[in-house]
Amino acid sequence: MPDKKNKTPDSVNPLDDKVLQTIMAEIEQLAKDVIRDYKKTPSEMSGSITQVHESSPFLATREERLLKAEKK
Repeated sequence: MPDKKNKTPDSVNPLDDKVLQTIMAEIEQLAKDVIRDYKKTPSEMSGSITQVHESSPFLATREERLLKAEKK
């Protein structure tokens, strides 16, 4: 019985190659569909980075935010 682990590229079944080509074409088409859809309706979250500094008022307690608002 031949060992399947030692399969060389020369011994690849042409049918397997055709199946792989079909799958690759489907994946490529799906990727193009995703790009087309994104261009049509872009996402606001794409590539967005939100950074909050350690002294940001967003990290302050509710009471601290209220005190700063009252001083204005």
